[in-house]
Amino acid sequence: MSAFIRTIEGKIASIDHGKKEISLAIQEIIAGVQQEKKLDFLLDPNVRITNASNQQMKLVGLKVDDKVEVGYTRDKSKKIALFIKIIS
Repeated sequence: MSAFIRTIEGKIASIDHGKKEISLAIQEIIAGVQQEKKLDFLLDPNVRITNASNQQMKLVGLKVDDKVEVGYTRDKSKKIALFIKIIS
């Protein structure tokens, strides 16, 4: 696994509590046209989830359409979320 942590902001598009996965909808500009793209993340077993006040919370506290910042690393083709912070 790469130790390099990347961050990205977007809105939660879906949450799978059983599989411990989230999908994030981000806005991307391709050839001058804004498009929505979905990115899937597996949750690290020790993922840190915090609210806008930086107070720790559980996965069940996240909702679809929450605007979040996700810190992640890549393992081959998979993105592993290490932290999720609600930003609004």
